[in-house]
Amino acid sequence: MPNLPMAVIRRLFSYERSRNGQQVPNTINGSLYQYACWNWVLSGGTLTADDFKSNSSIIANVLNTDAMGYPLGIKQDAAQQYPQEGNAVDLQRMAALLRDATMEGPELEQDCAPQTEFLECLVRIMLRVNGLEPIPFDADSRYNVIVRSKNWWNTDHWALRLYLGPAAKQQIQTVPDWPLMFSCSKVWDEDLAFVAVTIAGLHQNQVDQLATVPYSTCRGWVMRTKKEGGSFPFVCQAPIRSGSGQCGRCGFVACEAHLGSYDEAGVFHWGMQDDGHYKCQRCGEGIVHVLALE
Repeated sequence: MPNLPMAVIRRLFSYERSRNGQQVPNTINGSLYQYACWNWVLSGGTLTADDFKSNSSIIANVLNTDAMGYPLGIKQDAAQQYPQEGNAVDLQRMAALLRDATMEGPELEQDCAPQTEFLECLVRIMLRVNGLEPIPFDADSRYNVIVRSKNWWNTDHWALRLYLGPAAKQQIQTVPDWPLMFSCSKVWDEDLAFVAVTIAGLHQNQVDQLATVPYSTCRGWVMRTKKEGGSFPFVCQAPIRSGSGQCGRCGFVACEAHLGSYDEAGVFHWGMQDDGHYKCQRCGEGIVHVLALE
């Protein structure tokens, strides 16, 4: 499956993370803009709500429900409609979990194992149907699909988490009539419980969309002199180019003039370590590597 090149990952992590994140260029039209979060994660924006592979269609084709939409069982032909390898096992597991999940009530509870496992199975089916491969999580896993929901048999918000470690992770997500956003520090709809499923790779159109993100500008702190308006710090914002640096831990970027760190007194140090690298002035732990950009 396609993966993000490291050059693209470096650019995505060169921005300061925030709840709402930064806009991916050219994502303010089309079906991605209209159908939003689930469409981005499942297909990169090629589906519509009526598509056989949409999240709502899969739920309708897999679950028997009552008039209120509450699940009563798994449809007999669900495995035939969605025959991808692994789906039959997840459908069987959903049938086994249904009674215990129902007894806990309609709302997805984060600490209710039957409910969260039921939804994880359903999400894995949706991913496989759309050509994505769910895999077990390990330390080298890079892509996590996060799904928030009010109910344990449905989905409300989807996000793709790019994970390089506890200090380097971000969400890529959108909502209807809103551009695709990256460098998000939170999965939106924070009041809802969630499940997470790791995937092996992405769709090529997802890789292509994220590859349009340019490098951020330098985020090195500069101390203004009193003549310039007072001795307080501001962000440099010089262009990132060959010779600039990026922290391998948190993604911080700095131009050639700011490959170093400020101490608590506000004094700048070049910060060269014994191996010839600079120490990150933001996280204080990572090593800043000098970039050689094309």
